[in-house]
Amino acid sequence: MINRVISHSISPSADQVQTDQPKAGRSKRRFKGWFIGIAMLFGILVVGCSQGTYPVDIFYEQHYQQSFKSHEPPRLLGVADAVSFYPPPASTVTNTGADLYLVNCQMCHGADAKGTGPVLAKITEMYGYKPIVDTNITTRPVAFIASRLEAESRPLGPTSVMPPFGKLLNETERSAIAEYVGSLPK
Repeated sequence: MINRVISHSISPSADQVQTDQPKAGRSKRRFKGWFIGIAMLFGILVVGCSQGTYPVDIFYEQHYQQSFKSHEPPRLLGVADAVSFYPPPASTVTNTGADLYLVNCQMCHGADAKGTGPVLAKITEMYGYKPIVDTNITTRPVAFIASRLEAESRPLGPTSVMPPFGKLLNETERSAIAEYVGSLPK
């Protein structure tokens, strides 16, 4: 016959209960630690492999600044008498007053320089901005416009939204913009 062992349920002693509980708690903490570690590694992997993480992509505009060009290797110039096979592309950048106004001023002052730009309309409607002075700059003298453009801090005071252009534009560019605005219909 088969001998069967019948085990009687014996309640564990108080010492055994205390030692079993910390082991169960330790295993839960160990599992939680592993889970957090794997989750962090997965997060780092997702962030590290996402698009745009190459350091040059973050500050791509630095390559176009003069201060950065000093760090670049010297460029080899072509032979002075060489003839190019293809004509160079037509330059799209001009320093006419109209083009400079288009790039720097039109978003707020509008194409007609009467304060009808989309950015100014947005900040007055959405944010309740009240212009400090009349935004129609066609009625102002050319010398006054040039003086406002050469300011290196906010030209209309600290509560104004007009940025300073004194450091961004040189004297020729500022006077070209002022003359262009002066030539617009009043």
